[in-house]
Amino acid sequence: MKFTSVARVGGLSAWVWLAAAAPDAALDSGFHAPGKPLEALIRDLADDKFQTREDASRKIWEVGEPALSALQETAAGKDPEQAYRARELIRKIQMHLTPDTDAVVMALVERYAKATPNEKIDLFDKMRKKRAWRQILKLYASENNPELQSRLQLSVEGIAIVAARECLLEGRTDAAREYLEMAPAHAAGLLALADFHRSQGTLDAELKRAKTLKGAHAEAWRLALYRAAGNLEAARDAATAAGEVKISATMSALLGDPVPWLRQNEGDAEGGANHQPVTELVIERWQGKAVRPVDLEPMLRAANSRNRSERQNGIHSLFLLGETSLAEEAYLKSSPLGAFAYFESIERIPEALKALGIDPEKPDYSAWVEKRFSRLTKDDAEGEHDVSMDIPELIALANFLERRGLPEPAAEAFLKPLAALAEKDAEKFTVFLGTLFGDSAAVRVQPNPAPPAAPQLAKRAALTWAGDNRERWQEVINSAFGEQDETMVLWDRLAELNPKASRGERLDGMLALCGMGSDPLRLRDKWLALAWESIRQTPVENRKPLLERMAFLVSLNGDVANNLKLWDQLPQSSRDEIFWQGHIMDLSAAERWDEAAAFFLKQIDGMSKSRQEPQLALHACAAASLRKAGRAAEASAQDDLVEKLALGNDALGIANGYAYGDDYPRAAEWWARAARQSDPASDEFGTAFLLHAKRLLEQGNWQEAASISEVLARLSASLDPNDASPLVTLRLRLQSDLGRALANLKNDRAGSIAILGNCHRMFPCDGSLADDFFPALRKMGLLKQHDAWFKVSWDRISDVIARFPGSDNTYNTAAWLASRALRNLDQAAEHEEKALAINPDQSAYLDTMAEIQFARGNRQKALEWSTRAVNFMPLDSQLRRQRERFRSGPLPR
Repeated sequence: MKFTSVARVGGLSAWVWLAAAAPDAALDSGFHAPGKPLEALIRDLADDKFQTREDASRKIWEVGEPALSALQETAAGKDPEQAYRARELIRKIQMHLTPDTDAVVMALVERYAKATPNEKIDLFDKMRKKRAWRQILKLYASENNPELQSRLQLSVEGIAIVAARECLLEGRTDAAREYLEMAPAHAAGLLALADFHRSQGTLDAELKRAKTLKGAHAEAWRLALYRAAGNLEAARDAATAAGEVKISATMSALLGDPVPWLRQNEGDAEGGANHQPVTELVIERWQGKAVRPVDLEPMLRAANSRNRSERQNGIHSLFLLGETSLAEEAYLKSSPLGAFAYFESIERIPEALKALGIDPEKPDYSAWVEKRFSRLTKDDAEGEHDVSMDIPELIALANFLERRGLPEPAAEAFLKPLAALAEKDAEKFTVFLGTLFGDSAAVRVQPNPAPPAAPQLAKRAALTWAGDNRERWQEVINSAFGEQDETMVLWDRLAELNPKASRGERLDGMLALCGMGSDPLRLRDKWLALAWESIRQTPVENRKPLLERMAFLVSLNGDVANNLKLWDQLPQSSRDEIFWQGHIMDLSAAERWDEAAAFFLKQIDGMSKSRQEPQLALHACAAASLRKAGRAAEASAQDDLVEKLALGNDALGIANGYAYGDDYPRAAEWWARAARQSDPASDEFGTAFLLHAKRLLEQGNWQEAASISEVLARLSASLDPNDASPLVTLRLRLQSDLGRALANLKNDRAGSIAILGNCHRMFPCDGSLADDFFPALRKMGLLKQHDAWFKVSWDRISDVIARFPGSDNTYNTAAWLASRALRNLDQAAEHEEKALAINPDQSAYLDTMAEIQFARGNRQKALEWSTRAVNFMPLDSQLRRQRERFRSGPLPR
């Protein structure tokens, strides 16, 4: 752009315009010079005739930017009329107002000069609706008041990218660059401009030029260019020089050193100076130094504090440091119910039962339950136990007994006190019954996670209480599935499908259809078969109402095959009412890629015609779908659009779009880009780091994976302790320590093996140990340690199975451990068959069976089981990645 025509701006914005623009990059104004010379038109501005002056003003206005130099000289002249008209023309041209500009936009710009700060924000919003991009950016840049510019920044945010994308789609590359040069010159704005250079192939040239520039602003520009180029070392150094300490720390973490990030974020992460020793200990631990008991005293004091928030922070700090024994002891005192869930989820059943005050060797469930029901009926707390905890504890135990395959002990403990509660207070009983069913305010739609519940126990209590009483059955159905019209329509529909079914059988059917509890008898399949048969027997012209009822029925549980079977039979008018995001996931789960591609292309076309901003994730989805459908040229065209329009934004959405179509190599590239380009203060930062770390572990980039996992562990521990499970932090601790140990294996074999041994001790029976731990050990040749640690895990989980032979999840955990360790595969298959006999459509179990087949070297069988897993949870990205791995990944060894 010609800088003589640029409105004066202050600070960093002005520098970036000068630094980032190439010389002689003037845009085509779209106007043509009139027949009369410009010099003559300038003279006519002072003509005695009003009409001559008006005509001259308009013709000069049509000339546009090429007239600015002459107008600026005229504006400084002595003729008042000529100078006034010149100044007016300069203002209009610099604001990119032309004779054809919308009159409303002109009026808004006119009002801006005299507007108050609040009015200016409102004017920007109105200009935005009129797509007056240039005017907004020019007016923003013309503000000399930093405070006002800061207030206006939110109204300006993203406008340059929107405008640039419009220009790029129209092939106006120079105009796109000018918009990006006009953007606020903060990190995100500069990154967008740098990414433009990357996509246009001018990044190297711009980097070469940028290296000749001087000053802090030059460092900010070089930082953006290095981030766009993916040069992490240079980006780290440039960020430090530019004073962007958080970005510098982020680059260091991505390079394998989390220490700068930990130091930089210690105040934010720890909530104040009282917990600063935690950061130093985390750093020392990362550096391989021993943590002494005296070092832990501040965290121990906090963990035993009377202040709840301080206590929780102390506990999470101990978990962060991997001091599990101390953390668990404090956690048990602070939150017995939380400790129960923690211990039970990692198969440490004796500790779990002790947390609730139950003797694990001789558990008296009945006495424990009776004591709490007694308090419920009295509405009176005994001792220090808060009565408000009775219901959560009762539900937790009922859920535990049901999932562990102990229906009779559950019935013996609960049914009698439930009957007594029903007799004394029917309202309290039905409320508790609803909680026992799952406390669902509406029929559950997967993949929403179900709350802890015991639906089979609830059903037994309901059958006894309701008997043949129609009104009570109404209350049971409402308690179980929520008070909504669809509930009763479904209840009545089951009676139509099978008039001979008892109310109890219909209740079983409702539970199965809604995915509430296990379904060993495959009742869901049987009721769906009845529904499909009723449709088949109905003439085609009369099927619409039945198909629409079926739409609700199949929506209650993720099942791609039935969803698409319904879709294929529905009329178009009914299809439009189905939630489209669920449908496109069904298409990809079923690998109907042509249809998926057609859907995305239609969405893209519709957005283009209505002039909506491009959604790059949709283009990535379209590209991946087209490639899967064998339409490589069309896919490449979409890839090119994504690359061209990204402009430093939407990397995470783009990555997930490619992952939608199982294009994980491209997804991984964009996850890496998201990790280095996302704002460290943004919500997407943690997600990008998590996905990138997972990929690094798979690739064996141990140091970088460990560093990023250390950052994630710190982020997890700094969340509101009331909302965060310590298991999340502890599993990230495992991931970081695993990577750190393997990265140092050659230099310090004994120390690394000691760290790995501690990793195993943290999670000997937890399935998360198997995800990366055993495969990584084999990859690094640690077979002796691998087999010794696997034997410990196998023996312990086998002991749990012996105690709870009806626990489907424990069978699955054992099978998962074996499949990932490539050991005891025949026993693993037997365990998984038992798990699937109890819960045949559980996607995690189906995936484990696929993993077993893959470990045996049977790729085809693995794909068959994996496809079934994806069928019942099409939204689960990990299951979809697994299927692609089974299809094209190397067999494990």
